[in-house]
Amino acid sequence: MQVFRSLVAPPTLLMAVVKADAYGHGAAIAARAFLKGGADLLGVHSVAEARVLRDAGLAARVIVLGPVLAWEAAAAADLDAELTVGSLAAAEAVAAARVPLRVHLKVETGVNRQGLVESELAAALDLLRGAPGVAVVGLASHFADIEDTTDHGFAEAQLARFAGYRERLHALGVTAPEVHMSCSAAVLLFDRTHADIARVGVSAYGIWPSRETRVSVRQRGRAEPRLEPAVTWRVTVAQVRDVPAGQTVGYGRTWKAMTDSRIAVLPVGYADGWPRALSGRAHVLVRGRRAPLVGRICMNLCMVDVTHVPGAAAGDPAVLLGRQGDEVITAEMLADQLGTIAYEVLTLPRAGWTRREI
Repeated sequence: MQVFRSLVAPPTLLMAVVKADAYGHGAAIAARAFLKGGADLLGVHSVAEARVLRDAGLAARVIVLGPVLAWEAAAAADLDAELTVGSLAAAEAVAAARVPLRVHLKVETGVNRQGLVESELAAALDLLRGAPGVAVVGLASHFADIEDTTDHGFAEAQLARFAGYRERLHALGVTAPEVHMSCSAAVLLFDRTHADIARVGVSAYGIWPSRETRVSVRQRGRAEPRLEPAVTWRVTVAQVRDVPAGQTVGYGRTWKAMTDSRIAVLPVGYADGWPRALSGRAHVLVRGRRAPLVGRICMNLCMVDVTHVPGAAAGDPAVLLGRQGDEVITAEMLADQLGTIAYEVLTLPRAGWTRREI
């Protein structure tokens, strides 16, 4: 947050997005850290996520960024959470609740996901204005293609469309809404996207949105911020066993010891969010050395080759994600091995995690 606070000049507010259990990091822990570090408000996906923050004793301003269902509007008012209205159905739900609410209109500029189109804007505004206690306080949109490319022509076109919505809203009598359209990549690349609220998601956790974003920062001659991943995932080695040359390890006998080997058994598997697709591809860190996964990842166990790790023993910490000594395993590395993105690696459902501040 201190890095992004240095990039986002007041009076722009800085939002830390803590949806999806703070991208897998633990919503309450992350939210407290972000607020301490200079965030002005928090973003969540749902009313249920807003409740988690309130139950944790956090009184900061919270905006629900995802769709709103009819029964959620009253709950949002009870939680003092602001809502995003991105469809006429959502506007109807908010109006029908007849409770005091602060709402942000989300408009469609190119994602074709959530968002009111221009022909719906006046009708949505009429619905909300007719509801007692409802105040339209914001105008929002979202980028479709700003982090997957170094060509930001489409993002520029979206900004132009968004400016048109601002003019249209002003013509309809909403003169001072808080405007916000940024994401991590936008905040890093384009100061003019910061607007009234700068939304920071994955990069709040020390992760670059993409390689293309990092390249774009360099191409534009901007100072490259130092982003350090916040999360470390550790388990404890449960057992180390000797496996003679010629014997196999795991289900399907997919790995054979070519020499006498030492195999460490880790108490983590695909039921814990350690994907089976990493079998035979990924490494973990044991005593500061990379140890390859051997055999298939099981439901609650996996095996790694520690033949080359002197002294490896039961009770040693093994790092699946993070740094140990001079070695590091990043979410981006795992994403490459899985054919996905770092976002998914971070947010995979994980059973039995113990999250704590270090």
